[in-house]
Amino acid sequence: MGRIVDISVKATRRALHWLLAVVAGVAAAVLPSGAAWAHEVGGVGATNFTTTLSALTPAVPGVRLAVVENGSRLELRNTTTQEVVVRGYSDEPYARIGPDGVWLNDSSPATYLNADRFASTTVPADADPAAPPRWRKVSGDNVHRWHDHRIHWMLSTLPTAVAAAPTAAHRVSDWHVDLDYGGTVLSATGSLDWAPGPSPTPWYLLAAVAALLVVGAVFTRRAHTLVAAALVALIAADVLHAAGIALVTAGNVPERLTAFLGDGLTGLLIWPFGLVAAVLIAKRATFLGFVAMGVGGLLSSMMALDDAPVWWRSSAPSALPADLNRAGVALVVGLGAGLLVGGPLLWRRFKPQARATAVAEPSPADDPQAADTPGGEPATSDTPTADPQAGNAPRVGPTSSPENVSPAEQPTSPDAAPVVLGARAARAAADVSADVSADSGEAGQGGTVGRRGFAGTLAAGGIGAILGAAGGIAAGTPGETETPAGAPPAAPLTGVGATRIAFHGERQAGITTPARPQARLRIIAFDLAEGVDRAGLQSLLRRWTQAAAQLSQGLPLGDSGDDVVTGAGPSSLTVTAGFGPSLFGQAGLPATARPAELTPLPAFPGEQLDPAHSDGDLCLLVHADDALVVFRAARALTRLAAPQARMRWQLDGFNNSPGVTPTAATGRNLMGQLDGTNNPQPTDEDFSTKVYVTDPAAPAWLRGGSVLVVRRIRMLLDDWDAQPRQAQERVIGRRKDTGAPLSGGQERTPANFGTKGADGALTIPADAHIRLAAPAFNNGAAMLRRGYSYTDGDAAGLIFLAWQADPRRGFVPVQQRLVASDALNRFTRHETSALFAMPHGVAPGGHLGQDLFGEDPA
Repeated sequence: MGRIVDISVKATRRALHWLLAVVAGVAAAVLPSGAAWAHEVGGVGATNFTTTLSALTPAVPGVRLAVVENGSRLELRNTTTQEVVVRGYSDEPYARIGPDGVWLNDSSPATYLNADRFASTTVPADADPAAPPRWRKVSGDNVHRWHDHRIHWMLSTLPTAVAAAPTAAHRVSDWHVDLDYGGTVLSATGSLDWAPGPSPTPWYLLAAVAALLVVGAVFTRRAHTLVAAALVALIAADVLHAAGIALVTAGNVPERLTAFLGDGLTGLLIWPFGLVAAVLIAKRATFLGFVAMGVGGLLSSMMALDDAPVWWRSSAPSALPADLNRAGVALVVGLGAGLLVGGPLLWRRFKPQARATAVAEPSPADDPQAADTPGGEPATSDTPTADPQAGNAPRVGPTSSPENVSPAEQPTSPDAAPVVLGARAARAAADVSADVSADSGEAGQGGTVGRRGFAGTLAAGGIGAILGAAGGIAAGTPGETETPAGAPPAAPLTGVGATRIAFHGERQAGITTPARPQARLRIIAFDLAEGVDRAGLQSLLRRWTQAAAQLSQGLPLGDSGDDVVTGAGPSSLTVTAGFGPSLFGQAGLPATARPAELTPLPAFPGEQLDPAHSDGDLCLLVHADDALVVFRAARALTRLAAPQARMRWQLDGFNNSPGVTPTAATGRNLMGQLDGTNNPQPTDEDFSTKVYVTDPAAPAWLRGGSVLVVRRIRMLLDDWDAQPRQAQERVIGRRKDTGAPLSGGQERTPANFGTKGADGALTIPADAHIRLAAPAFNNGAAMLRRGYSYTDGDAAGLIFLAWQADPRRGFVPVQQRLVASDALNRFTRHETSALFAMPHGVAPGGHLGQDLFGEDPA
C-alpha cells in the first residue's frame, strides 16, 4: 500500500512539473507583447515633453476639455443638451459631441489623421475639408478622445532650441483648438514645453542593490524564504506600476482593466502563477527557483526595455508620483535580475543528493516486525536508535555513516533540508528508487529531474509557448478610434507634412510620383569643376543619393541646415537627378556614350535664350509641398556638390498648395488657364512608352528613365490681360472657367477640331494652341507636362517641364509646329532651355546612375 501511495505522489509531482512548464511557456510567449503594450498609453511612453491646457474660454458649465494620457490625446466631455463641434486642421467641422453621441465627419482629413498618435492613416482622396460634412456616428457616449496633433511633438528629432540645450527648460509652442457651441466659439489654449528629466543614477543604484540582495539571500540560512519574498515583492511592484498606468488611462472600466492586466490579460496569468510559485518556494520547493528565474527575467527585461526611460525623463504615463513610479521600475528591474541569477544558484546549492539506501515506510500489516517498534516502525539496522551516552540523540545504524547520509536526513536548520515539491514527494522518491531510476536514468536521485523528465519539461514548455503565442496573436492589441472603412494605412506624422515619397524604386520619384505635382519646385543645373574625374563624379552621385534618401523620409543630415525644417515633415519631398548632353566627354565618360535620346535641342525661331541660364552638365529637381523643405533640401544638395560641381543656374516654381483645390483638379497657370488637361494618363496603354525610355537599344542606365525638357517661358501678362476673355479663349482653344474645348463638353471632352460656328468659322481657330499641340496633328507626339509658375521681379511665367521617352519624337516636332503659327506666341517668350536624361531609379544600397559607370546596381 505504501508503495502505491508513493507512486501516486511521484505521478502527481510529474504532472505538476508539466503544468508549471506549460504555464511558464505561455508566460514567455505572451508576456513580452503584453508588457510592451502596457507601458505606453495612447502611443506615448516616458517623455520630457509636457502638454498643458491653459484655458477654455468662454467657460461653459457641462463642457469639459482635458489633456489625457500624458499629452497623447484631448478628451472632450459634454453633458449639456447642446452639441459641441470640434474644428479640424483646416477649420472644418471634425467631430460632434452631444446628447446623441459622438459623430465624425468623413469629409474631414482630421477624422483619419487623428486615428492614432502618429497619424499613420492615409487620407482618402474624397476627404475634402471644403466639402459638405458626411457625419458618421461612432459612439453613443457624450465623451470623445482624439489624438490632436496640434498639442504634441510629432518628429523623431528634437526642436532646434532643445537640441542645442537639452538640460534647460523650453517653451516649444503655444497651441489652440477651436470648438463651436451653439454659435459661440470656445477657444482652448495651451502650451507644449520641454522639461529636462532627473539624473538616473539613484535608480541605477537602487536596481543594482535590489539585485545584489536577492543573489546574496541565496547563500543565507533563510534562502528559500528570502527568494520567495523577493518574488512577491517583484510582483507587488509590477502590480503597482500597472495600477499607475490603468489609473491614467482614459476610458471605461473594461479599457482601464485591460490597461491594468496588459495585452491578452497576461497579468491574470503571470501574477497568480508567480505568487503560487513564491508560496511553494517558501516551503523549500527548490525546483521552483527556476520558475522565479523565469518570471523575474521576463518582467525585468520588459520593464528595462520599456520603462527605464522614466529614470531620466520628466514625465511618464502613470498616476503614481514620479519618484514612486521610478522606484517601482527600479525594483522590478533589480529584483528580476536578481532572481534571474539566483534561481540557478538556489538549485545548485540545494539540489537533492543520492541516498545510500531507501527509507521504507511499510504499514504494520505489511511488516510483522513493525509491532516490535514503537510507532509501528521496524527496528532495523538502518533505523536511528537512542544512544545511552548521548541522551535522546539518534545514532546512525551500521549500514549508514555520517558521510553518506543525505542532506535531507541531517538534523540541521530548517533551511538546510531541501525539499523538492514537498517532503512527502522526496520520501516517496526515495522509497521507489527503482522506478525513479528507470524514469530518470540516475539511480537513487531522490527528487531530481532526469534526462527524460527534463526533456519532457522542455517539450511542455514549448507547448506552452506555442499556446501563449497563439493566444497573443488571437487577442491582438487594443485598437484606437475606429477608422472609416476603406482608409488604407500609411506613413506617420500630420497632414500635408506627413507624406513620404519613397526614394528607392524602379523609377525615380518626381516624374509620375506623386500623381499630382507638389506645391513647390527648385530646379538646379550644375557644371562639373575642372579636372573632375570618373571617381569624383561617382563620389558626388553617391553623396546625393544618400542625402536624397534621408531627406525624402524626413531624416536629418546632421548639419546646421537641419534647423530650417525643425517641426516640419518631409512634405512629399522628392529629389530627381539627371545628366545633360555636355556631361559626356567629361569625367572619363566618352562623348560617344551620350544616348541618341539626349541629342541637343535645335534652335527654334523666336526664342530669346539666356545662355547663362540654360543647359548644364547635371541637374536636380527638388519638389515638396512646403517651401522651407524645398529650400533646405536644395541648399544641402548644392553644398554636397562641392568640390566636384558648381551651380550654373536655378529656378523656383510654385503651384497650388494641397487642400486649396480638389486633389484631382487640373492646376492653373498665371494666365488663368487650366494647364495639363490633355496630358497622357497612367491608365493609357501606351503611357510608359510615351514617358519612359523603353527602347532596348538605349543604354542600361537610361532604360526605365525619362528625358526632361526644361523651358522657362515668360508670360507677357500685361498684354494678355488686355485681351477680352473671348479672345483669350480663342488663343488657347478652351474655355477659361471650365477648361472645356470651345467645341463643347467638359474639360476632359475630346476637342472636335472640325466644329464650326454660325458664321462658318472654326469654333477652335486654326492657330489655337490646343489645335497645334494636339498629338493628332503631330504624328501622335505626346509629353507629360508638369509645369510650375514662377515670378522673378517684374517677370512671371511658366517653368515648362516635359517628360518623354525621346524629345526627337515628342517636344521637338510639337515645338516646331507651335513656333510657326501658334497664336500664343504673341504673349510668351522662351528664355531658358535645357535638356537632361534622367536615369532609372535606385535600388537600396546603390546610387544614382550607377550603371553609367559600368556597375550593376543590383
